[in-house]
Amino acid sequence: MSEALDRLKDIGAQKIYEDTHIPIGHVQAILYESFDGLNKIQFVGFISILEREYGEDLSAVRSRGVGYFDEKNAPDEAITDDAIFKSSSNKKNLTILYIILAIILFIIAISFSMQSANDTLDNAIKENKIIEDAKKNIVVDANISDNNSSDENASLTNDEKTTVAPVKEEKALPQSLKIIARTKVWLGYIDAATNKKYQKIFEGELDLDPTKEWLLYFGHGYIDVIINGEEIKYNEKNTLRLHYENGEIKQISINEFRRLNRGNTW
Repeated sequence: MSEALDRLKDIGAQKIYEDTHIPIGHVQAILYESFDGLNKIQFVGFISILEREYGEDLSAVRSRGVGYFDEKNAPDEAITDDAIFKSSSNKKNLTILYIILAIILFIIAISFSMQSANDTLDNAIKENKIIEDAKKNIVVDANISDNNSSDENASLTNDEKTTVAPVKEEKALPQSLKIIARTKVWLGYIDAATNKKYQKIFEGELDLDPTKEWLLYFGHGYIDVIINGEEIKYNEKNTLRLHYENGEIKQISINEFRRLNRGNTW
């Protein structure tokens, strides 16, 4: 990583945002060379602004970023005329083959249907006799069952007829949510229910309301998350995005973050 970027990090993303009006999320992306939230035009423009504002040489960062976007946006391999004509020729041969297969399958289907119809008729005759025999047995069993039920109901006491309603167990609510930054970090955190956004540069411990749903966006991922005393460690060099809900937290991609944040990257 270049010394110019280190000097910009010392200035801090918040101060750079105030000086240049570059969105703070994009400043973080450039400082930590995480380009997935930018496009090529934005990236080149922001690099020029930073060079002009602070007199730094960011040509190495620009070169790496442009290379990233060129590779990301590289066109698919061109389709040649030979491939087109060869495909057309193969389609004619395949069409004839498909017609022959369809005729064979049609003949097999008719034969199977005729055999199935004969089997169905035989089974229907057998089942009809079984059903008639079963009806006779059901009538006899029903009479016996009615007599037994009357005797059993007469012998039941009031206490035995009482039904006890099941007790529904309630899930315990989360009691604590702590963020511990092992080094100084910029954090953007969003209340998912209200879409209210907050940001903070801190080192050490930060408490958040464990009953809310949070979207968390860190400038780097050298942090720990403690939920109800259970610690989860992260060691991400680049930006880190997390989603917290109902006492559970997971790392998410920029696309998932944008979906949960109503289409916004921050």
